[in-house]
Amino acid sequence: MAESDAARLIVTINGKNYTFALTPEQRAEHIQEVAQLVDDQMRRISQEHHMQSPLQLAILAGLNLVEELHKLKADYQEAESEISQRTSRLAASLGRVF
Repeated sequence: MAESDAARLIVTINGKNYTFALTPEQRAEHIQEVAQLVDDQMRRISQEHHMQSPLQLAILAGLNLVEELHKLKADYQEAESEISQRTSRLAASLGRVF
């Protein structure tokens, strides 16, 4: 599919419109949700810190979102490890029973 044939999506972040050319793998709803997260983060930072610079807002929003992502990844890995340990203990217990 040529870029000119790609579906286009316009999202608004911090009061500005941005046009995305969607790939076949991307869902418009997902991109809109992501854009809304970025917009919400920028608005929150702007209100809390009375910051107006779009660049500073974007950088801080990006840092906050990546920090949240890293925390979620760590939580996921911890849960995955705990599940693996419990599964191993359960399998060992079942092995002793049978």
